[in-house]
Order: sequence, then C-alpha cells, then structure tokens
Amino acid sequence: MPPSRNPLRGDQLPRAVENLLAANDGLVRVGEGISRQPAQQLCSRGLLARLAQGAYVDPVVYQRLSDWEQFALASRAFVGSGLPGSYLAGWSAAPVNGLPTMGRPPRLPLVVRPGTRLSGVTKCAYGRTRVEPIPENRLRHYAGVPATTVGHAACTIALSPRMPDALAVADQALRRGASLTGCIKDFRGRAGIERARWVADHASGLAESPLESLGRFAAYLGGLPVPVPNAWVGDTKPRFRLDGLWPYHWAGFEADGAIKYNDRPDAARIVADQQEREWFLRQKLSLDLCRYTWQHTRGNPDELASRFAGLLAANPMRAEPIRWWKHDPDRGPFEPLPEDWPSPHPQDARLPPHWWTDLR
Repeated sequence: MPPSRNPLRGDQLPRAVENLLAANDGLVRVGEGISRQPAQQLCSRGLLARLAQGAYVDPVVYQRLSDWEQFALASRAFVGSGLPGSYLAGWSAAPVNGLPTMGRPPRLPLVVRPGTRLSGVTKCAYGRTRVEPIPENRLRHYAGVPATTVGHAACTIALSPRMPDALAVADQALRRGASLTGCIKDFRGRAGIERARWVADHASGLAESPLESLGRFAAYLGGLPVPVPNAWVGDTKPRFRLDGLWPYHWAGFEADGAIKYNDRPDAARIVADQQEREWFLRQKLSLDLCRYTWQHTRGNPDELASRFAGLLAANPMRAEPIRWWKHDPDRGPFEPLPEDWPSPHPQDARLPPHWWTDLR
C-alpha cells in the first residue's frame, strides 16, 4: 500500500497537482500536466505514490478507498502506462463495464493486447499482460479508458473465480445486453473454459442483483428445479415480485440484502409495507417462502441448497401451478410464453469439478 504523507510535518500537495488529481479521477500521469522529475520528488516526500510507471495518486486518498476501488484505480494506472493497444480485461474491466465486483480483487490488474495467438501472462510489479486473439468488436474505450466489452470481460472472469461469483457477473452482463454465447467462442482451448461455458449456459438476464444470482446457484448446487428469477405473482393481477419462484411448488425465495432501517425517516413505513407483503404472499396466495442473506450464500451455499430442498419437500409439486407473470425491465409484467415455464422436476446441472476454487 502506498505510504501516506505526514500531516505533522505540514506536508501538502501543490494546488496544481491537487487540481490535476481531481480532474482525472484521482490519477495523475507524467506528461499530462506534470513532468517526471517533480512527480518523483513529490513521491520521495510521500506526497504522491506510484501505482504504475509514470502514474501517481494521492496516498492519503488512496488509503481511504475500498479494496476494489484501489484495484480499479491501479487498473486504470496500469493500462495507461503499458504498451499501446492494451485493454483492461477480466476483473480489471468490470468497474468500467458496470459489472459487480465479488469476493476479493486480484493481486494485480490484467490487460490484454490483440494478437494472432494466445500467449502466457507477462508480469511486472504493477500488473499482468497477456496477448490473445480478440475480435475488434470486443474492444471499447469507456470515457477514454480502453477495456474489453461487457461480454468479453464476463467470460474472462468466468474462467477462474468461484462459480457463484462468475454466475452473478454473467447475469449482470446479460442484463446489460451482452451475448455470452457469442463471446464464449473466443475462449476455446483456454484454461477454465469448462467453467466459463457452464456459466454462459446458465446465466439469466432476469436477475437484478448478485445476491439473487447466488441464490439461484444454490438451486443448481442442490440439483433442484430451476426457479424463475423475478417473477410477479398476485391473485387477479401482478402485485408483488419475488426474487425466485418455483411455480409448481407454490414456493419462492427472497434475498435480504444489507438494508439498514436505522436513521431512515421512512423506516416504519418500509417495515409495515414488508409485513403487508409477507402476509399477502403467505396468507392470501398460500405461497411459502425462504429468506436468505449474504452470509448464507458466501459462507455456506450447501446449507442454502439444503434449505431450498427442505422448502420444496414441504411444498410438493402440484398439478396446478400458481399464477405468475414474467418480468421485463422495459415492459414490466406480462403473461409467460410456453418457453418461459421452468421444469418442475430436479435438474441435472452437473457443476464442473472444483467449482468452489478461486484462481483469480
């Protein structure tokens, strides 16, 4: 971690450098408003910290960032200091692509350079570089930051992390309009391709949050029927949306995120609305629910799979499914088509070996 300057000595960055940092989202580069010698002098005094060759940050501000914010800044620094034609890839491309960041960040940023053949990874103190065949339509510039597209980033990520995390990222990539089935063809022969193909085959753009995606993964893990993500239910019209629904079992799940009610002026109303919703689902519709939190999905997905299995065992498949509506982010709820209906039977999702390992 970059050293912080000593406020007891009255150390302070020159105003011009502070303005450069503010104008460039916390990063200043040699040749862009500051020359190498002044930057190195400020670095030697602890007023700047080097993140990559010729790229510097305010160490005090840097230390206040989260691990993923630090990683995103280091990734930007590295891609701008390397060889021309480099693009952020994998987890390094996730922030600029609006993809969720799960677990711990990699130790070093990753950039790729288009080439005719796949090469091994070249490492330095500031990051990793790989040459690989990348179609031109998989390359973008996001506000001046070169990075691979949403789909390519999600498929790169799917090669190595815990598969629940990879599924959550892939769900969001689909939601953002990526074609994972198209992108995955670019990764033939790569280490981890079996994992990435599984993720691409089972991703759903209907999931709205990583926590919902992790809940659906628990159903795959338990060999259970696949739930419908974000299905609407109601008596005569769509009224409430569930994070996951098993229509033939009249059962569903709800992902409870870290919502804080304290210090909210509308906390009482939120709690009352939640209680009314719960009463309607259970008493009016006779729909059984399982609630879970981040602790269940990150700490022990097998336990969550077991809870889902118990929920479905207590609510055997019925001949008549509950009435439900499919959700569309633009259209809202609509009557499901025949192909939208899930199988009520357990699915053999055959997870790849060592799906829990994290090799990022």
